[in-house]
Amino acid sequence: MKLVRLNDRHLLARYFRQDIFLHMYNLGDLDNFYWPRTAYFGFQTEKAVDKVSLLYRSEALPILLALSSGAFDKDYVNQLIQFLPAQFYAHLSPGLEKVFSESYTITDHGGHYKMGLTDYSRIENNTVENTHPLTENDLEEIKDLYQISYPGNSFDPRMLSTGQYFGYRKSGKLLSIGGVHVYSTVYRVAALGNITTHPEYRSQGLGRAVTTKLCHSLREKVDVIGLNVKQDNVAALSLYYSLGFRILAEYGEFTLKKRL
Repeated sequence: MKLVRLNDRHLLARYFRQDIFLHMYNLGDLDNFYWPRTAYFGFQTEKAVDKVSLLYRSEALPILLALSSGAFDKDYVNQLIQFLPAQFYAHLSPGLEKVFSESYTITDHGGHYKMGLTDYSRIENNTVENTHPLTENDLEEIKDLYQISYPGNSFDPRMLSTGQYFGYRKSGKLLSIGGVHVYSTVYRVAALGNITTHPEYRSQGLGRAVTTKLCHSLREKVDVIGLNVKQDNVAALSLYYSLGFRILAEYGEFTLKKRL
């Protein structure tokens, strides 16, 4: 079967909803806010699509999301390669990097979990004192905090326009922040991201406060709240567990560069 570029958002949404936490990024990126930066590839019949990958053109490297509860075989990857750039970042189902390694040199950034908020009772009584919405007016302060506490972040300033970024302030100083990578009220899904606290103020509940505030805000507007987290990030995993998230899928993150 021939791999093609897919443009039917109705069929794509139906496919992604079969495993919504695995595909929360893919589903949210169908929204008009993200759609111009996307290219979806997969197999298509008159009534359905299957084995769908997403290439997202980010501010930095393009990002490939090739995630499936089934298997992408060698033939699928060989067909997909013709659509891919010479270098890109990738979220891949476990083991898929081995198939790509025949054509690309690969830098492994570690195993990751996809987590979903499944127990909303855990966020009901957490304090959100000193948390406030962040806007474009806070951009320079946000950049300063990320430079100190999370220099490898993937923050996109466009996301401030969603209204789903919150900060914790003390004496007027921004000490903690939490927001979203993906947010769509059309497809009713959100993926948390870029959550960090100033190194000098960690283990004081600031990250818990901003994440709780963010989840309260999102709960009013979407049905599915998820996030990605590195498997060895013990502190983050402990926080998310305590807030009612649980692990629902595994994948790996990599940088791929085409072999000469």
